[in-house]
Amino acid sequence: MPYDGAGFILHVMKGRLVLATALASLENRRGIGGRESEAAMSPKDTTDESIYVLDELELKPGQLGAFLEAMETHYRPGAEARGQQLIHTWVTPPTHTPGITQSVLLVWRLAGVEGFWTMRSQNASPEVAEWWAESADYIESRTRRFAAAPAAIPGFEALGRLNA
Repeated sequence: MPYDGAGFILHVMKGRLVLATALASLENRRGIGGRESEAAMSPKDTTDESIYVLDELELKPGQLGAFLEAMETHYRPGAEARGQQLIHTWVTPPTHTPGITQSVLLVWRLAGVEGFWTMRSQNASPEVAEWWAESADYIESRTRRFAAAPAAIPGFEALGRLNA
């Protein structure tokens, strides 16, 4: 049976181990026109120099559905135009329990250092500022980190200063 994007991961959040479910559906793994995206490739195919953007968003109670809909409509198209490819959308905890806040982890792929700087150079646009102002209706806090495969580190270090 092919992988449909639904699975479980263990995630450490604020010092506690929680079970998280991957909400990434087949649509999340398909590019424009229904083509399989790079996200559907096997792990052995992703040992390139991609840079991954990890957005962890702690939502206000009861805002998961509204946030996901707004993100798909208002943020994702522009993010993809800036070179960000959404490869995972995970939610923890994987339940709708009254009074319990949920966090969303968005994992985006960038095309290496060039893709990173392309994204960074466009992040000050009015559209991005408008999105983050609008998202305050849904989000308590947010953290953005960047990651890469260990094998890519020597290539990045050879380029010199990489952080903004």
